[in-house]
Amino acid sequence: MSFYEDKIFPYVLDVVLFGLKKTRKELISTAEGRVLELGMGNGANLPYYSSKASEVVGIEPCAAMVELAKDFLHKQEAESTLSLELDRYTLDVGSGEELPYADDSFDTVVACLVFCTIPDAEKAAKEMFRVLKPGGRMLFLEHVHAKPGIKHNIQNFVNPAWNLIGCGCNLNRNTKALFSDVGFEYERIDELQHHPWLLPLFSSVIKGAASKPVESA
Repeated sequence: MSFYEDKIFPYVLDVVLFGLKKTRKELISTAEGRVLELGMGNGANLPYYSSKASEVVGIEPCAAMVELAKDFLHKQEAESTLSLELDRYTLDVGSGEELPYADDSFDTVVACLVFCTIPDAEKAAKEMFRVLKPGGRMLFLEHVHAKPGIKHNIQNFVNPAWNLIGCGCNLNRNTKALFSDVGFEYERIDELQHHPWLLPLFSSVIKGAASKPVESA
């Protein structure tokens, strides 16, 4: 990984995530059972898991981010801000497109501002669907392509440059359709213009929950 991605971008990510702190906390705290968080980044969501989670597994392709997440987790434990014991967390280096977990092995999967970045988003969505138990839930918070209009067109125009600056982040993905296409059924989905103080190009957000149909067993 580059110096920028290892040493600078994690702090840029902190600024962006802070603006969504309340929303992330509300969503993450509903995760239950054995949980997988895809693309956990620097671990910003880890303190928000409640005692309803029996285990939290985080996977992230950038080894430097995983080390930051581990350091952050230990700091939170020292400050007594975790609802779970430290040994209930497992943080792995790995790819969302090739999850190293068995079929039907998680009760909840979490996708939080990650599907904008994963190179093969469709493959990662299928993998997330595969490892989720039938009847299990996916919790998601993702910035997405705006509806057709000026912002939609600007996102398309600036995306190649932003993709380089944002370490692979894309402004124009239709993640709502992607999740549905791979088999998830929406329980609820909110489409928001979130936190206007953030860059307007990131303000189109979807959040909510979807499930893996029981008949997928």
